[in-house]
Amino acid sequence: TTSLPYDCEAGYDNWEQGWSQGKKDWCCSKVGRACDPYDCNAGLATAEATWLPAKKTWCCANKNMACTTTTSLPYDCAAGYDNWEQGWSQGKKDWCCSKVGRACDPYDCNAGLATAEATWLPAKKTWCCANKNMACTTTTSLPYDCAAGYANWEQGWS
Repeated sequence: TTSLPYDCEAGYDNWEQGWSQGKKDWCCSKVGRACDPYDCNAGLATAEATWLPAKKTWCCANKNMACTTTTSLPYDCAAGYDNWEQGWSQGKKDWCCSKVGRACDPYDCNAGLATAEATWLPAKKTWCCANKNMACTTTTSLPYDCAAGYANWEQGWS
């Protein structure tokens, strides 16, 4: 009696990880066991364009081959944030606001606050004052000058 080079029953529960390539090839060709449904090496260089979705899914899940990578985000909301008001496109402002909560206001009221009176456009001053209570210009005088007549306040003030 001649013994077979491989026992295709032994270790079949873990054939993909536990068997040598030689045993896989022999058992597949001789007894139809341990056959991969796809040859993941065939056409690997053009897998994205030429493989069927089922083959891509199987090869990725079972062989970690031809796995689709995730796409990058359309905008980097950290890049250029110091100058988002002037430097970002409206599309980037809208995307970053809706996705990560950055650049949601039409103006960055903290940027240039120290020189707001001289450098800000009127629209920015108006918006920041109305919405953030920042860079508001006081145009009315106070109703009383509390320093005037203070020395004699008890007799002189009404």
